[in-house]
Amino acid sequence: MPKMTKKFWNITKNDEAKSADIVMYGTIGSDEFWDDVCDKTIKEEIGNLGDVENINLHINSPGGSVFAAVAIANTLKNHKAKVTAFIDGLAASAATIITSACDVVKMPKNALFMIHNPLTWAYGNKQELEKTGVLLDKVKDSILETYLAKAKDKTKEELSALMDEEKWFNAEEAKEYGFVDEIVGEVENLQNVNNLLIVNSLAFDISKFKNFPGAKSEEPVTEPATEPTQNAVTNTEEMNVEKFKADYPELYENIVNSAIQGERNRIEAIENLEIAGFDDVVNTAKFKEPVDAANLALKILNIKKEKNKETLRNIQNESQATAIPVAPKAEAGETGTVVGIPVSNILKYMNKKTGGTK
Repeated sequence: MPKMTKKFWNITKNDEAKSADIVMYGTIGSDEFWDDVCDKTIKEEIGNLGDVENINLHINSPGGSVFAAVAIANTLKNHKAKVTAFIDGLAASAATIITSACDVVKMPKNALFMIHNPLTWAYGNKQELEKTGVLLDKVKDSILETYLAKAKDKTKEELSALMDEEKWFNAEEAKEYGFVDEIVGEVENLQNVNNLLIVNSLAFDISKFKNFPGAKSEEPVTEPATEPTQNAVTNTEEMNVEKFKADYPELYENIVNSAIQGERNRIEAIENLEIAGFDDVVNTAKFKEPVDAANLALKILNIKKEKNKETLRNIQNESQATAIPVAPKAEAGETGTVVGIPVSNILKYMNKKTGGTK
């Protein structure tokens, strides 16, 4: 099945200038099929550049996998060329790990930079969740080490507090904290439309970010003097679906195609679970109350647990209802009895339970 979205990264080499240009637009991950920017492919392409003295990295990304970003960052850091990063609109979350590994970072004055704590989802018992928490702490420490190498005059505690806050920086703030070395011109066509940040004809879902500047504001955001973190996003007019489709036809088509493909993948993943006996639950998860395969599997697991509990209760109740009563102690010398219960009665009970002669 071909990938429905276009490729959002590219590497070109200029042999005469002994330089290379890398464009990384979109989410960062390790799956070449689904992710916009794949660490494995990027590493291979950078390795094939050969003898270059300068690498210009253009990045526009809401983040993605921390581990994939670390892999790309280390690939750039270990290359002998001087690496200059240009934040073309947005460097958020895991994308900041990559820029922080570059020798020089340049950022337009109306672009955005954001750092926060690593995120994941998990389910399980108390011990399993505690292990996940420990892992997240270690991941955060690894990110902080990358930041500290760039923001040399800041302490680990300061940067950790900013990550706890989910800190959004404009260019001046990012430079003040050492994440950026140089402020350049402005990015064109930067808009926040219904929690979609549109930068250079790409739309990024920012609804998961709790502190995005101006995300809750319904008024146009221009360039206030007192709140510089909001001067990066402008929303000049009300946007509806039809206007969005007319103004950004290619982006609209990409979003629709991605949504269609995402729904197909969700249905396919559910069908691959191969769960028998839960047709109603599966159909509800597919069409009436849509959930993904992981949540469906968890729901069915809980249903099975409840059914097992109910079965156990029924067995216990039946055992109590059909138990052989305690009889008086047999008189001395009496034969053909067991603790006062005639053998014939025991045989009748056993035959009843086993389906034998009545």
